Amino acid sequence: DLQKQNDKNVDVQSWLGFLYLRANRAADAVPLLEQAAASRPKDLEILTNLGNAYTATKDFDKALAEYKTISGLNPKMYEPYYNTGNIYLQQKEYSKAQASYLKASELKPDDAFVKNNLGVTFEGLKDDHSAAMNFGKASELRPDNKTFAKNAAYAYLRLKRPTDALVYLERANKLDPSDSAVTLSLGETYARMSRRKDALRSYEGLKDQLGDGASFWFNLGVLRSQAGDTPGAEAAYRKSLEISPNDLDSLNNLGLLVFKKGDFKEAALLFDKLSGLNPESKTAKIDLAAAAARSGDLPKAIATWKELVKTMPGRNDLREQLADSLYQTGDLEGASYHYNQVLLIDPKSAEALNGKGLCLLSNSKLTQAEESFRSSMAVNPRFVPAYNNLAVTLERLNKRPAAIAILEKASKIDPANEEVKANLVRMKAAG
Repeated sequence: DLQKQNDKNVDVQSWLGFLYLRANRAADAVPLLEQAAASRPKDLEILTNLGNAYTATKDFDKALAEYKTISGLNPKMYEPYYNTGNIYLQQKEYSKAQASYLKASELKPDDAFVKNNLGVTFEGLKDDHSAAMNFGKASELRPDNKTFAKNAAYAYLRLKRPTDALVYLERANKLDPSDSAVTLSLGETYARMSRRKDALRSYEGLKDQLGDGASFWFNLGVLRSQAGDTPGAEAAYRKSLEISPNDLDSLNNLGLLVFKKGDFKEAALLFDKLSGLNPESKTAKIDLAAAAARSGDLPKAIATWKELVKTMPGRNDLREQLADSLYQTGDLEGASYHYNQVLLIDPKSAEALNGKGLCLLSNSKLTQAEESFRSSMAVNPRFVPAYNNLAVTLERLNKRPAAIAILEKASKIDPANEEVKANLVRMKAAG
């Protein structure tokens, strides 16, 4: 009604244009503000509102022209430079936006929004260091603004400066504890800084928000494991595998956990699945062989070790485990071959010399067995299995006093060795 009665009144045009602009009706504001500006071409308030209306309607060329006029009329007014920067920023013309924000910052050095937007331009120009500095300044000027804190945090994370990032992550988290992205980044940063308890606390608080993701449960499992909560870690890895049954990392870590607690059968199943999903992983096969052997599945262990030694012939530890398993199954020829292969690479392997001796002993080649066991002891004077096996060999050679003397030496090295104890008692009782 006021406009109808005073449609030529500049104050009415200006006021109604401003109200339309505030009501998000920029298209209705434009003609009114244009009329007002035509009547008052030097009215900075009208020109600013018109420039803002052009910006809202995405008529950027006209908006830029208005802001340029304003800065010409009042070079000390920071708003036209800031608004010009905002337009260039929308257009991703980062260099032009930066120049405008720098001028705005000169005129109003303590404006947090200018600093933040200036940070965005540096970010767009791939200058993360300057971006972080400006985002940080914005957050210090307005510590109550979560966006400024987040921008600073993520810029410092890109620079691999977790200590600097942590200040802003903690600030953003305090401002909005429900922001799961911030909480997750906070937990990851704590973990990177070896603040494991803090990291675990952050992750535990995200279960309701991120609990449908396998990677969340895997990371939680890692943190629980690092904190010594083995049952909690196991539960987390199992939860990860419920969501993503073929998650390689969860299969591996759960396998290692159940292996350590002595559930070798399940460990073998997990490592078998893992090696099937990731056939290039030698580590998975090594773990599979070890778990299979401990669970009593020697054929599976032997087959896996044979595959491994073909691709890694220099791994004496694997070949020795293969030879040990072959010996346990009674394949003396196969065991002897692999013990000898180890000795070709490492003639001073106490374990391989002892294994070779066992094969000779089983074949009743007592003198050669004695020589092999003594060589093992010479290489490692504290390797008790060689002492025990030498004693058995000497007994079979009718040298029981010498055998008893060897066992007495072994019992001093390892007083808790049950096999040595039993043989010593038995031989002494036999006279």
